[in-house]
Amino acid sequence: MDNNKSQLIDLWRTSFNDSEEFIKLFFDRVYKKENALFIKKDGKIVSALQMLPYVMTYYGTEISVNYIYGACTHPSERGQGLMRQLIQEAFEVMESRKVALTVIIPADPWLFDYYRDLGYTEAFDYSEETYVRPKETTWEQGILVVPPEVPSMESLYHFFNKKQRERTCYVLHDYDDFVTILRDLQMSGGQMLTALNIQDEPIGMIFFYPAGDHLYVKELMYDNEHVKNLLLQEATTQNKVEKAIYRTPFTGPGTFPLGMARVLDRDRLIHHWAFTHENSVLNIGELKEMDTQSLTRLLLDYQSREAYMSLMLD
Repeated sequence: MDNNKSQLIDLWRTSFNDSEEFIKLFFDRVYKKENALFIKKDGKIVSALQMLPYVMTYYGTEISVNYIYGACTHPSERGQGLMRQLIQEAFEVMESRKVALTVIIPADPWLFDYYRDLGYTEAFDYSEETYVRPKETTWEQGILVVPPEVPSMESLYHFFNKKQRERTCYVLHDYDDFVTILRDLQMSGGQMLTALNIQDEPIGMIFFYPAGDHLYVKELMYDNEHVKNLLLQEATTQNKVEKAIYRTPFTGPGTFPLGMARVLDRDRLIHHWAFTHENSVLNIGELKEMDTQSLTRLLLDYQSREAYMSLMLD
């Protein structure tokens, strides 16, 4: 292992409460040295972040996104502006790589203000719905709910990929990331169940964690409402609870903030947005005059909460 990587792992251990299992998973499967930025003092890494590359569906096209992750500074070096310096450097690197958008999930509520000062703005919200298992459960002939070991990983990902691409502005997970998500879920005490039809093809998926007297569902994908209810019913039955709270894309009042974004490739996104929003009263010239945060909110249609991400490492 190169010296920088081992130092990054040590700083990660100092900064976060992650298990050794998760740290190994991240540095074995996700970490790439070209996506790590850090500051050294006296030969020691004292501040670091990761720029994880993703692709996002964006009004009929796809754009490149970098997710800022694992941003941390050694406790003895905090309060000196090192992270601010690193994030500004990250903007320059990402722009040189023609990245269209950068996203981040603040780990604590106070960090929303911190990242807002760096040009990020709220962009990704979610809603929550509550499911209570009915007294009379129903079972559907020809639909089987099974753990992920049963179908092939390829057929699981094929369904997952189809459903994620149905979303207008969604940060996509590739096959390797999908495998990492499942491993992280399992390590954290969570589960994924799949609904199969009579031809053994996936028609629904539920990703969840036990949370005391209920389940917390981070993602739910399904071909119809009936499959959705079967997945919730089976997950609660297997875990001997009656209730599940599940995340959904924006459904109205009572939403929760999740992630922030900052547009990097202004011209490309402005032109694509204008092309796909021909009824807008704003012209390209007016868009180009907007400040970065206002433009980011507009380009991601934050008012109608179009942008969504889920199952991110957070």
